Amino acid sequence: MRPRLIRRRPVYRSRNFILVRDVLQMGKRRIERDTILHPGAVVIIPVLSDQRLVFVRQYRRAVDRMLLELPAGTLEPGEGKQACARRELEEETGWRAKHWKRVGAFFAAPGVSSEEMTLFLATGLTEAVACPEPDELLKPVILSLPEALAKVRSGVICDAKTIIGVFLARELLKK
Repeated sequence: MRPRLIRRRPVYRSRNFILVRDVLQMGKRRIERDTILHPGAVVIIPVLSDQRLVFVRQYRRAVDRMLLELPAGTLEPGEGKQACARRELEEETGWRAKHWKRVGAFFAAPGVSSEEMTLFLATGLTEAVACPEPDELLKPVILSLPEALAKVRSGVICDAKTIIGVFLARELLKK
């Protein structure tokens, strides 16, 4: 039996998400749950003509460290997913892609957030000019697929969206 929403109250609003407190009816019990409502995000798997992948080394405040990640970003209001992917790829890496293919989607942390991340394979890359957001501290990094897989295995690449993207890239580039 699915819980029924009784009441939802915004607790906090940020630029990218809303934290809400929900009161749910579960059978005879009422429970409260806090949830992050997120507009969704994209993850880009940028593949150069020699099958090397473009990553970004980016500072992440939540873990207070630099992480090696695939480029990604949050959808703006009214923005399509592929448009967001195009924007984020160029902003973060300085590359543009001629060919785009949606290759999957997943929920980032469904226990606490509604954020759905959609993955795109980007090929036919040409150089452009990177223009990261003022609050982004990042640097593009190019790795071969075997190098990326080794970094996943060693724990250097440790965020879920990038691990998923690297393993998807391995499957997609076999074909």
